[in-house]
Amino acid sequence: MVVLLLTTLLIPFLLKRYIESHSEEWINRKVTIDRIFLNPFTFRYAITGVTCYEPESEEVFVSWKSISVRSDLWKGFQENNWRFTGLRIEAPYFHIIQNGDRFNFSDLLELGSADTAAPDGSAPVHFSMEDIVLNDGRLDYQSDVLAAPVGIMNLKATSTIISSENARMDFGLGFDLNDGGRLDGGFMLDTERSLYAVDAELKAFAMPQLLPYLQDFFTCAALEGAMDLKLDLVDSYLDSTSLKLSASLDLRDILLSDPNGDKLFGLTSATARLDTLVASDERVDMGEVVLDGADLKFVMLADGTDNWTRLLELDTTAVAGDSINTQLQASESNVFVLLADYISYLGEQIVASDYTAKKLALINSAVQFEDNTPAQPFRYAITAINVSANRITSDDEAGKVTASAVLQENGRLKADAVFDPRNIRNVKVDLTVDDLALNHLDAYGRWYAAHPLEDGRLHYMTKTVVQDGRIDSQNHLRVDKMKVGKKVDEHDPGIFVLPLRLAVGLLKDVNGVVELDVPVKGDLKDPEFKVWPIVWQVLKNLLVKAASAPGRLLVRAFEGADESDLESVRFAYLQHGPADPQEKTLKQLASALKSKPGLLVDLVPIVDVPAEAREVAVFHAKQAFLFPGKPTLDGADSTRVLELSARDPAFTAYVEQRTASMDGKSLHDRCLGLLGSNEADRIVGEIEYARRESTMQFLLAQGVPAGRVRYREGTAEELAGQRGVPGYRFVYDVGDE
Repeated sequence: MVVLLLTTLLIPFLLKRYIESHSEEWINRKVTIDRIFLNPFTFRYAITGVTCYEPESEEVFVSWKSISVRSDLWKGFQENNWRFTGLRIEAPYFHIIQNGDRFNFSDLLELGSADTAAPDGSAPVHFSMEDIVLNDGRLDYQSDVLAAPVGIMNLKATSTIISSENARMDFGLGFDLNDGGRLDGGFMLDTERSLYAVDAELKAFAMPQLLPYLQDFFTCAALEGAMDLKLDLVDSYLDSTSLKLSASLDLRDILLSDPNGDKLFGLTSATARLDTLVASDERVDMGEVVLDGADLKFVMLADGTDNWTRLLELDTTAVAGDSINTQLQASESNVFVLLADYISYLGEQIVASDYTAKKLALINSAVQFEDNTPAQPFRYAITAINVSANRITSDDEAGKVTASAVLQENGRLKADAVFDPRNIRNVKVDLTVDDLALNHLDAYGRWYAAHPLEDGRLHYMTKTVVQDGRIDSQNHLRVDKMKVGKKVDEHDPGIFVLPLRLAVGLLKDVNGVVELDVPVKGDLKDPEFKVWPIVWQVLKNLLVKAASAPGRLLVRAFEGADESDLESVRFAYLQHGPADPQEKTLKQLASALKSKPGLLVDLVPIVDVPAEAREVAVFHAKQAFLFPGKPTLDGADSTRVLELSARDPAFTAYVEQRTASMDGKSLHDRCLGLLGSNEADRIVGEIEYARRESTMQFLLAQGVPAGRVRYREGTAEELAGQRGVPGYRFVYDVGDE
């Protein structure tokens, strides 16, 4: 009993003191221990309160609250058969640092690197560890491969048995990520069959953790959202054809912002399912792949760059004389590079294998497009984008895809595509666009055609076939009530100015409709073949022929007012009252009202207030540039301000110097920043008030009774697709008797 008591009480104390005093000599690290327990009655052994520090440092390398295990050590020593049960590790902590292929524990591994093989003829050692549980673990890991340190907590790991007599080992694992997210799953290793398996689920992973990796090759301010990932994998580390894989991915509330905090991309949710990938059978079964609420913003700047490519972190080096090699700076270990490589590999497997895709869809999505290349910024919204493909297999004769979208509030796009599942490059597309308002393309009309697009509704239909790299596209355009304004002086200096206004007038039939057929054929594999230059050449030829030979197209007599003049009147930005073009339209309106005594008309403002506010801001910036310190302008001054091009190099430099903090913003946005949004809106309100009053007074002067013309704000339905350059929509009604 005395020996047992000494073993239980004295030996642990001496062992604790001995380890603490010699730890730095043995492993170059200070070790402290709270207590050591040796219980020969229960065969339970434990060590508590252990802390191992980094070499010559007070920073903790490894620690744990307690480690305990049960074993008959005397029996193990006698029979060379070591059996351990009930291993419990409580609150362990690990601090791991990696630099290249070296770790902060590499020196410890090297301590045991000498050859310690058992002598010939010695009995084999048997080992087993049953009922293993690790609770409440923590780990901090930093590496030169990682963009930021990684930490986990609430780590729990379990294993039923680890044995020298059993080739298969199964582990359970679960932990929380310090920066958001939880992983639960299991891991299997079978050394006899060279197999391993992973069944894991990552929940609510916080996407901001990936921001440093994204910033390796893309400048951005924020990445928000959450991700769930489930993986079920079985593979051999000797034979890659043994791979069997199922996976699912869910994304929620994704938001990517540029350095100015503006949204680049948003996504409400995304779901992707890989039901089965069997490498040995070359078989891939895809489940649902659905993106919901994708919202992309794409901005072209006046210098030819865009808001996406200008943010790429490119590594440009000179090679082979004047040749330039440009590539992304991100390393091969970047998580996004690894993901792109895996997706590329998976895509190759799908194309080369028998595959089934249950559903592919993009729903409730939008693209916000802005082009600052023209003098007036062009902004266009494509909303309600829905693209879907139902079940597709490699055995099908044809795969079908349907698509639809809303173009700037009222235009409608519908498309159907049929492709060959064995060669997705072979495709047939039927696409129609209805009720697309041409006045929304006015900025392009002014810049690239030198004519305002004041009105008109476009209907477009195409039937396109791509087979073996050759395209055959039949395109039909119909434009109703097209109205083109007079030629403007500010336009792209590189264009050939066509007599567009005259040509459109001549191309209209008796119903005011323009119809054109534009065929396109060619070899897409030919690097010299370009589709859009061919389309433009066909359209240009038609317009030139119409303007140069009017007698061939002038087949009707014109009587009375043009119908479009009785639908709306448009002004120029900053125009306070009617000029000759508006007076002509208003006179025709007055004549119509006189001919119909019971008719009333509401003038509904259709000005795009933010767009006019930017034009006001540009005007005031020009005024400050030309007439600094002059509070009021006379007529000649105003004319000079209006005639100054917004693309004047000196003026552009003046604005950029005063708005250096707004790098990447358009000229109009910079000017708005100088003036201030509130002041710009106030001035726009004054201009609109003057425009409304002068318009009403002009109609009254034409003999229109005051009770038959009214001014009111429009409803959402009345304004849909109408907002643009200043003006009024004429909404007719029948008054009381």
